Amino acid sequence: MVSYVACYPGQGAQKQKMALDLFERSEQVRSLFALASDASGKNLYDLLSNAEESELQKTEHAQLAITLANRSATIVLREHGVEMDCHAGFSLGELSAYAAAGVMDDTTLFKVVATRAQLMAKASKAAEQLHGEIGMAAVVGIGFDAVEKVLDDLHGTTLFCANDNGPRQVVLSGVASEIERCADALKQAGARRIIPLKVSGPFHTPFMDEAEREFSEYLADFEFMDPIGKLYANVTGDLIQTGDEAKRLCARQLSSPVRWTTIMGKIVVEQGYAQAVEPGPGAVLTGLWKSSGYAMNCVPAGTYEDILKIGEVGK
Repeated sequence: MVSYVACYPGQGAQKQKMALDLFERSEQVRSLFALASDASGKNLYDLLSNAEESELQKTEHAQLAITLANRSATIVLREHGVEMDCHAGFSLGELSAYAAAGVMDDTTLFKVVATRAQLMAKASKAAEQLHGEIGMAAVVGIGFDAVEKVLDDLHGTTLFCANDNGPRQVVLSGVASEIERCADALKQAGARRIIPLKVSGPFHTPFMDEAEREFSEYLADFEFMDPIGKLYANVTGDLIQTGDEAKRLCARQLSSPVRWTTIMGKIVVEQGYAQAVEPGPGAVLTGLWKSSGYAMNCVPAGTYEDILKIGEVGK
């Protein structure tokens, strides 16, 4: 039996009608849709069925919808006998990893995600009101340390490294004008391209400090279990050992960079995995694995058709 690493996508992976094919084919998924809607106070089936793309992109909607798609795919993968004993999620996807590793149940998950989304949306609006237009950009060709040095040398205080996507891909987040100001220096440091990204907010930066504080207070009332199997943290790039540690890192993640490059390296080098699945919409993480230089075969697992293929391979 093949044992897979499960890598769960985050905000930005959403698309209209995602997971509805899984809803049609799985009673467990239909129950999950009902549970998630009750826990979040939103009709998520209606959102996924009818929302325009612009509506689905809103942080308050996207985070719930992606988490539901991730969890639906995880359920159907397990129904088809796919074994996943190592979990890592990218940004928002880390909450799906927590649920898959038994740190929280699904009712807690959707309550937590709903509050997380509201707090992050509020912090984003506050940052925009204070600083003006917020932007994100992918810097391709150099790594996290090199990008961070450029920002330090230019004494930037409103632009930050948010996502360490791979050995030569870093996402910046902050005030849009600062991205333009730093562009030439980044190219001189070796960046081949600087690609503007659609942005909902300056996530994983100090702009989220207040959201982190409020989220930490909210999480205090929940019990987080010790993880079952291996579970990696965005903040540290290391394995999470206890439920208390998971709770602390769940809050810290809002304002800390996503250390995905570190996670990928440890999954391959320390754990020795060679097969991964991406339970959820799209293939963003599949693409990051392909460009990472690591010997990992990652395949999308967000549709029923995808999952059928994986289930056959794993037998």
